[in-house]
Amino acid sequence: MELALAIFNVGAGIGLLAVGAAVAYLAWRLTPLVAETRALTRDLRRLARTTETELLPLLDRAREVTRSAEVLTDDAAVKVARLAEAVDVLDEIARRPVTAAPYPGEVGPIESTETPEERWDR
Repeated sequence: MELALAIFNVGAGIGLLAVGAAVAYLAWRLTPLVAETRALTRDLRRLARTTETELLPLLDRAREVTRSAEVLTDDAAVKVARLAEAVDVLDEIARRPVTAAPYPGEVGPIESTETPEERWDR
């Protein structure tokens, strides 16, 4: 029984040594990955700060442009309404019957050698 226990202890020791060696090997292989992950994290933080500092002015400008567009749209709506009113007035004027004022006649010199009929024949 002691022989079996000794064999088991040796086997377990070799197994633990193998696991330890494998963990050490994996840690050694993963060290560059951990360093790259830290570098990526630093780059992401820097990118987030840069995006925040550059994006906020762009968003403010977009809000300002949107407000200006709303004002222009309101102005255009007012002008279109005025144009519609003017067109309505012109339509109303066009519907009225046209009455011509009497022709006042041509006033010319009193001592004309021509008669009024001759002047109209030309």
